[in-house]
Amino acid sequence: MKTARRLAVLLFVLALVAAACGGDDNGSAGTTTTSAETTTTAMVEQTTTTAMVEQTTTTAMTEHTGGTIIIGTTDTIASLDPADAYSIHDWELLSNINEGLLKFKPGTVDLEPALATDMPTISDDGLTYTFTLKDGIMFGDGTPLTATDYAAQLNRLLAPGPGPDCPNGVAGALAQPFVESITAPDASTIVFQLTRPVGFFNDIVARPTYFPADPNIYPADECVLFPEAPVYGTGPWFISEYTQNEQAVLEPNPYYTGDLKPQADQIIVRYFSDPQTMALAIQNGEIDIAWRFLGPQLIGQLQDAGGLNIGTVSGGGIRYLIINHTMAPFDDPNVRKAVASLIDRDEIADVVFGGQVDPLYTMLPDGFLGQKPSFDDIFAAPNVDAAKTFLADSGYDENNHLQIDLWYPPEHYGAETADWMALIQQQLEASGVIDVNLQSQEWSTYVTNLTGGDSYPAGVLGWFFDYPDPSNYLEPFVFNGGEGTNVTDADTNEPLTDDASQLVDLLNQASTETDTAARADLYGQIQDLYANMVVTLPIVIVSEHVVFPDYISGAADQATPDTLNIGPAFDLNYSLLSTSK
Repeated sequence: MKTARRLAVLLFVLALVAAACGGDDNGSAGTTTTSAETTTTAMVEQTTTTAMVEQTTTTAMTEHTGGTIIIGTTDTIASLDPADAYSIHDWELLSNINEGLLKFKPGTVDLEPALATDMPTISDDGLTYTFTLKDGIMFGDGTPLTATDYAAQLNRLLAPGPGPDCPNGVAGALAQPFVESITAPDASTIVFQLTRPVGFFNDIVARPTYFPADPNIYPADECVLFPEAPVYGTGPWFISEYTQNEQAVLEPNPYYTGDLKPQADQIIVRYFSDPQTMALAIQNGEIDIAWRFLGPQLIGQLQDAGGLNIGTVSGGGIRYLIINHTMAPFDDPNVRKAVASLIDRDEIADVVFGGQVDPLYTMLPDGFLGQKPSFDDIFAAPNVDAAKTFLADSGYDENNHLQIDLWYPPEHYGAETADWMALIQQQLEASGVIDVNLQSQEWSTYVTNLTGGDSYPAGVLGWFFDYPDPSNYLEPFVFNGGEGTNVTDADTNEPLTDDASQLVDLLNQASTETDTAARADLYGQIQDLYANMVVTLPIVIVSEHVVFPDYISGAADQATPDTLNIGPAFDLNYSLLSTSK
């Protein structure tokens, strides 16, 4: 079963990735987590009472007769500012209330024009991208959008901050390393001058970071994480109200000029504190869709209950261990290699996840350009004898045990995280040379401590691509402190070892190479060096599930209707949803 699923994902994603990585060609497959998943410690309740919202709501309700659809999730809102948002759920909301110059076709990671009239004109040296903006674009409050306004708002990404209250670092991750300037020579033209050729820049432009920001909501010199509702963009919906940890309400944008008109009158996103409660809600009909996160155990229960469709979204979500290369005991290469030799990923996938996830032997999911199982090639884990040899070289044996602290967030990635960390503890301690102390911490504190690089020696993290390119599964864990790996200096980006220096050079070569075969070869070299250094420890690749009854449908004429048109980019497009209830 697992092999068949891997093959299906490989064939689908490989075709997409080949397009993304071929010079100036467009989007392809693989999120953030980050993903790049982020959280926030506070959010103010926001509601709307303005006359304008009442007026637009009345107009929308007379034009749309598709009813209300309630979506359940255990995600939370971390930020609604395009210049700051950096989690999958934030990007989902922003992608429904807004559009950028380019967008992903529903259910795929193929790119097409959105606010732009066409794909960009790219200079011969690959440094200048020129877009032409469509005429007549307006925000949901009726404010016109010109290229001049668009460029001015995007320049928040290049300013320090922007502002003092922009904590999620999206500008430093997705704008400042790539873009030197953003200008508008006239009211219809936007020009991006890049710092270096970037073969995947179109994929980045399609992300919410590069969406236009309504100047009435987001001042040019300020970051507004939680604007007062209504929250408008240029997309098919606007957020009419939202309340912390309770719900967000979306209604059709009467000024939308795009091609994805809402099929429903209203979307309500309801937030659940735990997956079990959400699973009960979808069974009891309290919600119409359950989307992120349910976990393998609850999915099995819902399958047994019957009466529900369960769509499996195979994408680029991975789980791994961040390893701190400057903190004992993982500052010792022999310790890192011993741990890499002991972890049995197949046992984790089968025992904890019941075979519903796949072992991961590199940071690149199946199908990404140049992907190879470097950790398996080098360490062939589990290999107790090799681990004992590594440890003996550093003075550890049955009479002098290695002591390790491993950290994890108990709920953020599902309750099974504690189970697979306990299994890793057993696998390491089975060597007879290692003692493991498991430590857990609430997510908002945990993620700051782990990625800060000065608190935890090792800990669990998840990732989903920011843009569908192999670089996005490797560069973040090397450059600028490496999300807590400390293989480079967090402030200066200087490599801290000779191996790290070689890794940085290879990554820089790969990101600017336009020949697909040469690029694949470079990423093969990078993965081998990455594994030998044990920069991080990949564990498993996970699929996500969307659960819904028969009366909920996606668009039959778009890709993957069996998952409500959620594809490898993990975008749930609310406009494609319809209900016959």
